[in-house]
Amino acid sequence: MSEPLPVRSIVQAALIVSLVAGGYSGNQALYALSALLAVASTLMEWPRLLPLARLFSTLAVVLGLMITAFLPQQLPQLWHALVQGVSFAALMMVLGMLRRPVRRSAFVRQGTEYLFTFEPRQRYAAVNIGSHLLSLLFNVGIIAMIGDLARAGGRDAVARRPLVLGAMRGAALTSIWSPIGLGFAIVTAGIPSLDPLKLMGISFALTAVMLLLTSAFPLLPAEASHGVSRPVVGEAPSARPLAITIGICGLLLSITITLHLLTGISFTLASVTVLPIFTLIWLALETGVGPAYVAEVKGAVVGLGDLRSESTIFLSANVIGASISIALGAIPGWVDFVQSQVPVLPLLLTALILIPVAAACFIPNSIFVVILAQLLGQSPIGTAHPLALGVTLSVAWASAVAVSPISAMSLVTASQSDVSPQRVAWRWNTAFTTIVLVVTIIAICGLMWLGL
Repeated sequence: MSEPLPVRSIVQAALIVSLVAGGYSGNQALYALSALLAVASTLMEWPRLLPLARLFSTLAVVLGLMITAFLPQQLPQLWHALVQGVSFAALMMVLGMLRRPVRRSAFVRQGTEYLFTFEPRQRYAAVNIGSHLLSLLFNVGIIAMIGDLARAGGRDAVARRPLVLGAMRGAALTSIWSPIGLGFAIVTAGIPSLDPLKLMGISFALTAVMLLLTSAFPLLPAEASHGVSRPVVGEAPSARPLAITIGICGLLLSITITLHLLTGISFTLASVTVLPIFTLIWLALETGVGPAYVAEVKGAVVGLGDLRSESTIFLSANVIGASISIALGAIPGWVDFVQSQVPVLPLLLTALILIPVAAACFIPNSIFVVILAQLLGQSPIGTAHPLALGVTLSVAWASAVAVSPISAMSLVTASQSDVSPQRVAWRWNTAFTTIVLVVTIIAICGLMWLGL
């Protein structure tokens, strides 16, 4: 007899169901239930949370109570931020759920292996671009898979470094435009006047330029530039699994966009709806319907808690950002100051640079992005220039991931390369991030000139 699901997994599954049901029905009671279940889930996971997640949770509670006590008229805004935070946490949960079938799929692994068959000078670019597309499914997991495949092919740590670094950079850039990613969700939720489809289109075009530039000129450090010329060992794999896997990524993206267009729900809720169904179908196709399928589904549901600390951090960060935004908004003359005294272009460029710099100093990028989205998204700046602000925050998020020593991508890349996360973030990715920021500065100036 199979073991029952842990109570915390049942609570997390119920959170997803109530949030999605509330999103489609507009029933506030269901939203309240999802928020209550999010609190219960956090308390159940408390002993297993990272210290940073505990700190953020505590700070969110303290600030939320202060707003309730001193600015009770702003409780609707705080409640809205809490529900948004729950949806961000739910997105992290379903991404954790999806990791199980993707990580265990031999077919996907075969497709990823094809990236190693390119000629030596093209291999970094192939891994970089391929990882960019595959990270729609894998997220940070694509970095570990590239590293594992390189290790299995006989490459030592030095020979793995350029390939793992290429995977990291490609995956980081996906967060600029992917509606399935958390960065995109936070930015679009924080800027009410922003058209998510326009942001996705412009960001995708901008990312394509960055991807081509950084693939053609990878600017690899000397210690991570060896081994690219290492030949493929054994029989070269077929391109068919890779093409099908990328097609699946495209299908997942298309379904999410279509659901958003047909129902009008946010991309976040659309992703939270689609990803669990996608996971269940994937498992059924791989195992068939039977005892093995039931066991795999249980494992996937348990996977809802894999990203528990990340879920808690993003939920808390949204409440913290909203609380700070409310407090600043209560200062007499704040809105007039932002509207008339702050030059928009310098402010956007400052935010673009400040977020990755703060991340390099061990401050989680989620904090600054959420706070700036909350502060500026509903200000006259966000109303007049939503696309410029959206691109600024989206690229700043991706850049921060690349240069933060505590980002999941830096930690996995460092582990696969046998170096410290600080080396990956501060030395290996500095030139890469500089190219990304320069391209973005030009784009922001263009958007401002067009009045977008």
